[in-house]
Amino acid sequence: MADYKKLYHKMFNAVTDAEKLVSQAAGLMRTAQQECEETYMNADETPLRLTDKQLEE
Repeated sequence: MADYKKLYHKMFNAVTDAEKLVSQAAGLMRTAQQECEETYMNADETPLRLTDKQLEE
């Protein structure tokens, strides 16, 4: 007969490990997004202007 307690613990540990990895990945992505936003906001560039006029060729 299969040791269901052992199987349950193996699956539970795998799920909790995966949950921690997903949480870490989300934190890394959030940090990267914030850094990119800060870099963009601090960039010393002339903003682009959108216009309805077509450029003459």
